[in-house]
Amino acid sequence: MGTWGPHSFENDTAADLLASLKGCDQPYEQAEAVREALEQVFTTTIEDMEADTGAAAVAGAEIVASALGQAQNGKETPFDLEASFKFYGDTAGMALAALARVADEDSELSELWADAGEGKEWRDSIDDLTARLIAAAKTHDLNIAFTPPEPDYNPEDALRAEVDQVYDDMMSEIERIADKAGGDPQVEVLRHLVRKMNLIHKDINNMRYVVVDSLDALTARIDGLEKQQQ
Repeated sequence: MGTWGPHSFENDTAADLLASLKGCDQPYEQAEAVREALEQVFTTTIEDMEADTGAAAVAGAEIVASALGQAQNGKETPFDLEASFKFYGDTAGMALAALARVADEDSELSELWADAGEGKEWRDSIDDLTARLIAAAKTHDLNIAFTPPEPDYNPEDALRAEVDQVYDDMMSEIERIADKAGGDPQVEVLRHLVRKMNLIHKDINNMRYVVVDSLDALTARIDGLEKQQQ
């Protein structure tokens, strides 16, 4: 990550985020891209969070503060996203929670600044941004309470793993019984049928999850279009 200063936009990762936002056609797309940058810090543990992920989240938080009237040193707001961030009422809270994770002493970005001997300057910048976000939330009457999702936890994935484990345990037990039967033809036929049933189960489950994921993506897209028309 190329860096030339401790402030939010003074690194290559932030520059890349700003450039990607300029390529978006609609404000709501820019707002969603910023939220995605913030959300990435919650997808892993603090220790495993990459420095680029942290830098992108800091830049995203700066965009939120700026759009809500709290730009750094009164600088011009790079994007007109006030309405979008107020529509997503938890954006300010999400930005604050993201900053707290990035600023943790165990995060890679925090460690890099400490190793460079400029940890105080960087933390002062983070503290200033945090204060501006709180002020922005107060001005616009936005709730700063935000409960981050558990890292690496996905209810659908957990359910898949649980169901698959049940079938794997069942198959192991059937295989044990069949082996104990000593090659009994009837038992071998049963083992063969159960194996086929297990494979069919996995195929059906995989197809169902693909359909569900596709429907979720379609629903999210429709919601986005409806928000655009409002």
